[in-house]
Parts: sequence; C-alpha cells; structure tokens
Amino acid sequence: MELIHSEQKISINIEKNDKLVEIIGTIKEVKDDRLIVDLPQYFMRYVEYLEVGKPLSIKIFSRLGTIDFNTVVITSPLESDFTIELDYNAMKLTPDSEVPEIDAIETLKLQKGDEDYMLVKTASISIEKMICISNNELELDKTFDCELILPKDYGIINFKATVTKRDIVYDNEYTLSCYGMDEENRQSLLYYMYMYALEYGEQED
Repeated sequence: MELIHSEQKISINIEKNDKLVEIIGTIKEVKDDRLIVDLPQYFMRYVEYLEVGKPLSIKIFSRLGTIDFNTVVITSPLESDFTIELDYNAMKLTPDSEVPEIDAIETLKLQKGDEDYMLVKTASISIEKMICISNNELELDKTFDCELILPKDYGIINFKATVTKRDIVYDNEYTLSCYGMDEENRQSLLYYMYMYALEYGEQED
C-alpha cells in the first residue's frame, strides 16, 4: 500500500476574493506524475479556478496524518478527467497523534567526535526519541551524531541524540532524545514509519 492511493479524501484549496474556498474530492487514480480526482457536483461554481495551468494547494488525508503540497491543474474537469500534477518531492507530511512511535528493529550508528562508532539496535523509534539496545555501556547525558540505517531502500536518517535514560530492569536498554533532524530526514522517517506500520499490520492480520 502506498502513501497516496485511490479512495482517499483530497482537499483542494482555492483563494477567491481574499477568501479560502475548499473543495473536497476523492482520488480516483494515482499515476506516476499526476492524480485523477473525482470532484463533487458543486465544482461548477469554481470551474474558472480549475482551468489548465492554475495553481492549487492540496491536502490529502492519510492514516498517519495530512499530506500537503502545491500543484497545478493538468486537465480541467470540463475537458475530461480532472487531473493535477503529482510531485512527491514537494510534499510535506504532518503527523497526527495516532502513530507517535513504532516498535521496530533498525541499525543505529552512534558516533562521538573521533571516537570509534558503535552500532546498536532500536527497540522503538519516533521523531523525538528512540529506545535502543546496546552491548556497550552508554553514558547518560552523552550526545552522539547518529545515522539511523533503515531497511530496503528507505535510506539513512541523520540527526543528533542525547542519552537520557537507562532502563532499571534491562540495563542494556537506553532512551535517546533526538534533535537536529532536518525536514528532509524528518519526512523520510515519517514515511518509513507509515509504511512499516502498514506492512506490520498486514502481517498481523
């Protein structure tokens, strides 16, 4: 299952006379570079804003949160199917509170200056904190340059993290507070968390 798919609700936002007009439609089909959208009957009152080449701002509602991006009209609803440009690189994913973190096992590389790096396993990951399992003792309040190595082709996420807690029962389990993650890395991690949650849920079923 992909981040954007058919049957998802899509909000088309139009500026009209200094006011924001919202048209709620449904994604009919997802192509490599465009979306085909089913519009409600009342779209005719705004048809002048849906002509070819018109800029639009879009919001798509997913299980993880909302996907926002700017786009342009490729074909108007009066010509044929209403289609808009799809550019994955221009998207911003804003998570809601449903999936704040996931249980997963990835490799996390910890580096401190010129010291030898350590490879540890994560027990759970999120944007703000991670729990990891380490065979080496990690000093509390120590800060590392981190690389979260994701499986398959999801990439590597770069950020900084400080050791904030050592588990009182499992003494090789540590909590890291994460920061310094740029927007590109943040969006990549959110996308991975979304896809992992879907794949894991399907396996459980």
